[in-house]
Amino acid sequence: MNASVSLTNAQRAEAFTTEVRAHLSDLPADELDELLDGLGADLTERLNEGDALGDAAQYAEELRQAAGLPPRGPEKPAKVTVAEKFTSLKQRAADWFDATPGRQGFRGLMASLRPVWWVLRAVVGAWVALLLLRHPLVNGFPISFWSLVFTLGLIIVSVQWGRGRWLPQQWIVRVRDIANVAAVILTVPFLAAGWANISTPHYDYVVEEASTQGLAHNGGQVTNIYAYDCAGNLLDSVRLYDQDGKPITTMGEDESTAPDSWVQAEDRSYAHSFNPAARDAEAWNVFPLSNAPYSDVTGEAGTPAAAQPQKRELPPLSRDCVDPAASAEGSAHGAEEGDNPAAEGDITEGAKQGEESTPAEGATRQQQPADGSTPPDATTTSAVTPANQTTARQ
Repeated sequence: MNASVSLTNAQRAEAFTTEVRAHLSDLPADELDELLDGLGADLTERLNEGDALGDAAQYAEELRQAAGLPPRGPEKPAKVTVAEKFTSLKQRAADWFDATPGRQGFRGLMASLRPVWWVLRAVVGAWVALLLLRHPLVNGFPISFWSLVFTLGLIIVSVQWGRGRWLPQQWIVRVRDIANVAAVILTVPFLAAGWANISTPHYDYVVEEASTQGLAHNGGQVTNIYAYDCAGNLLDSVRLYDQDGKPITTMGEDESTAPDSWVQAEDRSYAHSFNPAARDAEAWNVFPLSNAPYSDVTGEAGTPAAAQPQKRELPPLSRDCVDPAASAEGSAHGAEEGDNPAAEGDITEGAKQGEESTPAEGATRQQQPADGSTPPDATTTSAVTPANQTTARQ
C-alpha cells in the first residue's frame, strides 16, 4: 500500500495501461495501438481529479465492447522451448534434493564424483563413436592405438567442459548438455556390455602360418623319406645333404629325436629311430628311418624296425632306365656261359693230342670226365694190348 502511494499519478496510469494492454494482447498490434491511444493521459487526468481506476481486466472488456470487438477467447498456452523444459527439469531436481538433509548429502556426494563422470562421459562417447565407425573389437571393445588416442582426446575435452572451460559460445554449451543426456542414457548398455564381456569367455581363432621345424611339404611336416632309383626300385640307406654340405634331417634345430608319424590306415602313431645302417653312427640324415608303433596298452614304442613305405616300387622314369638287379643277374649269367681263355687253351691242346694219339687213346680221353676222375669203364679200356690192336686191324 505504501508503495502504491509513493507512485505518481502518471506512473499509476502507465502501469494500469500496461495491464489493459496485456488483457487485449489477442488483438492485432495496430488495432491495439489505436484503441489505447491517449489512454495514459486520460487516466492521469482522472487520477488528478481523485477518481479511482478500478479493475484493469474489466476496463479492457469495456473497451472491447465499446469498439465492437468480440470477447477474448481462451488463451492458448505459450509454447515451451526445449531449453525452458531443461531448465525447469534442473530446477525441479534441485528442489527435490533440497527437500531433506539426506538428499542434500547425496547430492554433495555426487558433486564430489563429478570428475569421474566427466571421464565416464568421454569413454561412453568414444565407445559409441567407434562402434558406429565399425572399428574392430577386442573382447567386445574397440581397442587399438588410435582408438586410445581418440578416447584420451575426448576425456580432455569432457574434463574441460566439466570445469566450465572451452565453452566460448552458447551452442557449445547446448552440445555439452546434449552429450550429458546421451551419456546418461548410453551408460547402461555400456556397463552391460562390459560386464557381459568380462563374465563370458571369448575365443578368438587366429589363422597364422605355422613355422614347422625340420622338413615340411605343403604346410605338412615330413617325418620320413623314401628314395627310388631311375628304374623305380626302393633304395635303402640313402644319405642326404643340402647345397652347403649339411645333413638333411626331419628334426628341428633343438630336437634330439625324429618326430613321430601318424598312419591313418592303421590309426596308430609310430616313433622313429635311426636307419639300421646308421644306428652305430647315430646319423639322422640316412633314410628311410626305422620306426616302431606305440603300444595301445603301455603307450611305449616297441623295437624299431625297417619302415614300410606306401609304395614299394614305381614305374621307370624312361626306357633308358635299367633295373640294377636285372643288370647284375645278366652279368652273372654271361660270366657263366662266356668263353674262358684257360678252358679254351686246354681244349685246343687236347684236340692236338687227340689227333696224334691212337683212336683208342682218343676214345679214352673223350670218356674221361673233366674233373679228372676215372670213368667206370676206364679199366676195361686200358686193358687192351697191342696184340689185340693188331688183331683188330686184321
